Amino acid sequence: MAWTTEAWLREALAALKRTLDVDARTKNEMVQFLLDEGFWDKDRLSTWESAIAKFNSCLNPNKSEFFKVGELWALAKRFGRHDLFIAMAADLGYEVRRVPTAERQQQLLEDLVQLQAQHVEHVERINSLMAQLQAAPSTAASPPMIPGQRPQFSQDWTGAADHSVVAREGCP
Repeated sequence: MAWTTEAWLREALAALKRTLDVDARTKNEMVQFLLDEGFWDKDRLSTWESAIAKFNSCLNPNKSEFFKVGELWALAKRFGRHDLFIAMAADLGYEVRRVPTAERQQQLLEDLVQLQAQHVEHVERINSLMAQLQAAPSTAASPPMIPGQRPQFSQDWTGAADHSVVAREGCP
């Protein structure tokens, strides 16, 4: 079974054209946006006419140039042209609901409050660790090493008759 049928391709191209089929002024603004935001290289597109030609070429399915996903996403967001996105969502079986601005703002504020709380927790943890480092002695006191002597890491039990743990702990 072919996933990309002729009908599917026609609908995809139609949705792309609905998204980017704008008047000449808006097309110029879109091209300028792509140049200003760094999606398109100003040095490679040396003239305005070449930039417009690239835009038109990206809409032509018979040409090898095409819009990149990031370019389409940015254009849809900046210019409010969402036809391609809505067509993609419908084709994939999703329902699309635009979230009201007030609801989006509320969610962003909640996200901000949560991130600020996390930030405060991290700052408090780091301050606590810094305070611990400041309060700790800078060097550990250790007896001087005598050349040729074996290092000892426990108490000296040389005077005890039985050096076992059992004997030292008073077990029978």
